[in-house]
Amino acid sequence: MIHNSAAATLACGIRESAPLLLRFLAGFDENNRTAQGGTCPNHPVWILGHCAFTMARFGQIIGGPAPREHDFSTTDCGAESTRYEIDSIAKDSQPVDDPARYPTLARGREIFTNAVEQLACTLEALPANRLTASIDWNGTQQRIDQMAIRLCFHNGMHAGQLTDLRRALKFKRVLP
Repeated sequence: MIHNSAAATLACGIRESAPLLLRFLAGFDENNRTAQGGTCPNHPVWILGHCAFTMARFGQIIGGPAPREHDFSTTDCGAESTRYEIDSIAKDSQPVDDPARYPTLARGREIFTNAVEQLACTLEALPANRLTASIDWNGTQQRIDQMAIRLCFHNGMHAGQLTDLRRALKFKRVLP
């Protein structure tokens, strides 16, 4: 197999975005995983699911597997779910401070980590000429390589929301 350095770089970017987001979960636990503070509506477990589903859906669009049924559902998952109900984490959804509507923080982290790795593997498997192909993303045409970079920034933007939420909740700083 010929090494596709562009695909490997994009996959690395996706993988490296994960610890940059996950480190801001320090101090969150099962009791405050859906906490919302001040003007910060997106809580930790919603962010994990939202970013995970966004990556999983992008991976599917570019030729990878569908979002895992073990991780996501199109129907209400019921109390104490181990999966995310897609409508509750999709773009423009409204996070709510109701732990019963979301998986545990540990399970959310697992789903996020699975989505990162699945997308990275999908990117690595793409031939170089496919990376510059366009896909439909929410009604606009986006190049695959540019969309992969955009998802790294998407994860980073939500990491920033976690830092804002940490401040609102008076958590200890993660970064010096």
